[in-house]
Amino acid sequence: MKKTLIFLHFLWACLLPISIIAQRIDIDFFAGICNYQGDLQPAVVTGQNASFGAAAIVKYGVTDNIYLRAGFSFGSVAGDDANNKESLQFRNLNFRSGIQEFSAAVEYRFLSSEKSSVRPYVFAGVGVFKFDPYTFTGATGTRVYLQPLGTEGQGLAAYPEKEMYKLTQFCIPYGMGIKWQLNCNLNVGLEFRHTKTFTDYLDDVSGRYADQNLLLSGRGPLAVDLAWRGDDYNGAPYPAANTLRGNAGQKDWYYFAGLTFGLKLNDCNSGRFSLGGLFNRGKSGVKGMDCPKVW
Repeated sequence: MKKTLIFLHFLWACLLPISIIAQRIDIDFFAGICNYQGDLQPAVVTGQNASFGAAAIVKYGVTDNIYLRAGFSFGSVAGDDANNKESLQFRNLNFRSGIQEFSAAVEYRFLSSEKSSVRPYVFAGVGVFKFDPYTFTGATGTRVYLQPLGTEGQGLAAYPEKEMYKLTQFCIPYGMGIKWQLNCNLNVGLEFRHTKTFTDYLDDVSGRYADQNLLLSGRGPLAVDLAWRGDDYNGAPYPAANTLRGNAGQKDWYYFAGLTFGLKLNDCNSGRFSLGGLFNRGKSGVKGMDCPKVW
């Protein structure tokens, strides 16, 4: 029995440093731009119409290279035919929408934390995001939300194939970044995150124009006015029913790009979860547990 206790004590002493080091908990703050790609802005990546975006992300290190991450992101996207391809400017459509996203992903960090303070990484995951496109109308610039209007005939009996699109949808975020470890606790970096959506209505533009009279009777004059704004551009009449309004074959995307500031929540000396780790430096007091160069 005594020998067993000695062996267990020895085993615990060997495994304790490993179990402590394995507790890698980080929190990253992101600030940069948010933008979108769709019918009103076809460029894959552009600074045009970009707005502020931010995020808070918690990361847990399974190993030195593999991290699980979960976070909340928010920003704003916009598009305007005035800045679109010349061949599409006649539609005169525009929109804005807030974006709020919850996501979880797996992150892989290249290089070893013991050998390099600069570490590139890639990640991919799943998420849920909320959007709600709107535009402005009238002399006073009144904000009008577009989804309830069904501008392409969504929800009308004449178009049973066109359902009202949901404002909360699944998404697939993925991207890359690079992180520079300033010391045991602090890091800064750059990150780009591209997000695949499963909707073509982020900008409220997708397929074909609904019949003007059906839209008028079913949704009212405001829906007609905002489904076609070309009359304000060049006086052109409302297009014939089923004329192409957008590209239904390509879903919308949005993306974030900017700077990150990271804080490791583990104590540098003991490795245990502790906000106080930000202020502690030096030797751990446990053999083999000196604060590593980077984590």
